[in-house]
Amino acid sequence: MSGPELLRGVFAFSCFIKTLHFVSLFLILHVEISQLLPQTRKPSARFLAALNCVTSTRGIGTPWEVKTWTYRDHASPPNQPPKTKWAYITRTLLTLIWQYTALDLLNFGTVLYFQREWPGALAAGAELFGPASSKGQLITRLPLSCLLLVNLRLLFSMICTVIALLSIALFWGSPEYGPPLFGRMKDLRHFRVRDCWAIYWHSLLRWPLVTISGAVQHRLIPASGKPQQIIQLFLIFSISGILHMLSAIYAGVPDNIGAIMLFFVGNAAAIVAEDLVRTRPRADRDSDTAWTRFLGFLSLLAWTYVSVPLFAYTALRLPVETDEVMPVRFVEEVGWRVIAGVVSVGWTGWTLIGG
Repeated sequence: MSGPELLRGVFAFSCFIKTLHFVSLFLILHVEISQLLPQTRKPSARFLAALNCVTSTRGIGTPWEVKTWTYRDHASPPNQPPKTKWAYITRTLLTLIWQYTALDLLNFGTVLYFQREWPGALAAGAELFGPASSKGQLITRLPLSCLLLVNLRLLFSMICTVIALLSIALFWGSPEYGPPLFGRMKDLRHFRVRDCWAIYWHSLLRWPLVTISGAVQHRLIPASGKPQQIIQLFLIFSISGILHMLSAIYAGVPDNIGAIMLFFVGNAAAIVAEDLVRTRPRADRDSDTAWTRFLGFLSLLAWTYVSVPLFAYTALRLPVETDEVMPVRFVEEVGWRVIAGVVSVGWTGWTLIGG
């Protein structure tokens, strides 16, 4: 595939995800193709069912369908999509418009600002935190990390929203088959690496990686109890790291691909370290006070500061000035202040109506 590096990376990532999806369904869970297709001779119905299987990455339509998120008892219930097809399409179109506008603001407003005002912030090797880092690199490290997290969340959510919209508009899917791709940040009850990943880990990889890592661990590295959980955790993050590395290679990312793998394995190690601290005597006593939440927030910020650039800088170095990715650039037409106001008003209104 030719084209911009970003689109090549997304294309490769989607192909790898679909491969994992089919491995999970047909080689591990042993789903029969007859279970995925309706028992009818009508070619159109069987074709639409097969198309739904190809475009879906969450096991939708099988007995092993995995719910997108598990909410705790005290957490807010997930948003339910509108029941009628056209209400869902209307709401989804409004969501897409807001997501595109916000992504345009982040790409052509914020990213280009950092590239212009802090030219050395994304220099080769800047993601490796150390004494050789310049003052500018140290200052911009946290805002660039947060920017990339929001940017990728918007991009993948927008792509999956488009796929869900097309599948429903063309009659091979239903609103129930398009649950949210990510969890909601307001449901983050504890500032820990594990809880943050539980919210931010998109469902494209969630169930196939859990299935595959569980099968590998059970058959090749048998264990039980806590060792089993640790082994499976490292397998999940390692497979995810390899997947992202292959996507970056296909996209033509020029430098420091190994930092991506270090990011994923490092997060697995951080979760294990957190769990060890929490299991110490008295660790859970008064663990949800305002003081402990504040300390947890600071520790999560510190971990973000150190670890996220290992992954973020590789993506942020991709060129953003490309008509193929963002054919309409509102920021260039009306300015970033106007677009920032539009995005803020849209987000506020969506929050007030429970969107």
